[in-house]
Amino acid sequence: MVPQRLSRLSAVRKQQLLVEFSSLKYACPHGVFMSLTPGDPTLWSGVIFVRKGPYAPSILRFQISFPPTYPSLPPLVTFSTDIFHPLITPLTTYMYTTDIQDSGTVSATDEERLPPGGFSLRHGFPAWFGRASRRSAERTRGGSTQTPMRGASGVESPGSGDSTNSTPGVSNKDARTSGVFAYDVLRYIRSAFDDEAVLDSVPLEAAGNPGAWHAWRTHQVKLGKIMPVVEGKEKSNWHEGLSDDEGSLSSSGAPGGYQRLAGGTSAPMAARRPGEWNWDGVWEIRVKKGVEASVADASLFGASVGDDLVQFLNMDKEQIESIKENIRRSLETVEPQRRGIV
Repeated sequence: MVPQRLSRLSAVRKQQLLVEFSSLKYACPHGVFMSLTPGDPTLWSGVIFVRKGPYAPSILRFQISFPPTYPSLPPLVTFSTDIFHPLITPLTTYMYTTDIQDSGTVSATDEERLPPGGFSLRHGFPAWFGRASRRSAERTRGGSTQTPMRGASGVESPGSGDSTNSTPGVSNKDARTSGVFAYDVLRYIRSAFDDEAVLDSVPLEAAGNPGAWHAWRTHQVKLGKIMPVVEGKEKSNWHEGLSDDEGSLSSSGAPGGYQRLAGGTSAPMAARRPGEWNWDGVWEIRVKKGVEASVADASLFGASVGDDLVQFLNMDKEQIESIKENIRRSLETVEPQRRGIV
């Protein structure tokens, strides 16, 4: 039976996704490997080998789910590998909105909320986000965004509902996002793990994990790479984006694993702000644990992999060297033929 969201996908959109996926064979960000779900071009599975930067040498699994209105609306990127990252919502929390309001309140019908493991694209592709621009684009198309449909894999895309009664023409928002391709999204995702400058430039309102955002900035300030900023009113509670054990208070009134700053009070945790806690060393500890867990045999070859489309073979060193030798021999055979092509 064809999934409902796939039945709403037009032939043009389907062909566009297939073309974009095929182009990755010739131009794909280094260290990124993608696989297409059989029979569903809207759901891609991938693995990132982080070869440099603050998250090296982690191996991270993720999925990309494209809505029927892509590229007018953004895809949903979700990581199944648990990693402490400013742009990734923790797997142990419920939802985190991508549109923080000054009041800190979030509607239960927030169209842009991220699921656990969701990767925030708001910083890299701001034209895709914002309730005002989204509603304006919907009015221009003459339709409305329906509730996201969940596929067989459990991944859903924000605003993946189909728009009806479309009118000719392209809205300003569509024009800004029509030049964004899956390659651009993948390149940005990779840069968020291997480029410190990208992480330094992420604002708090674009973070998927505010706790990781503060921990990263504390780490960079400690190294002297960025200047400390005296923050004003926080736009979210300190506990948003933290795991259950991090959100618990110790006997001293501080969250587990952290120290309470001098002069602090024993006020309820909901009244505390991220800047009021001592984040020193938190990023290093959490990321080290996440990286080590991502390359462990249990994560690469264990039962937790399940039916993931991208899987690894547990091979010994001799088998790997044999495969490398076969690849070298095949390349030596093909190279003279390529030189003869005019």
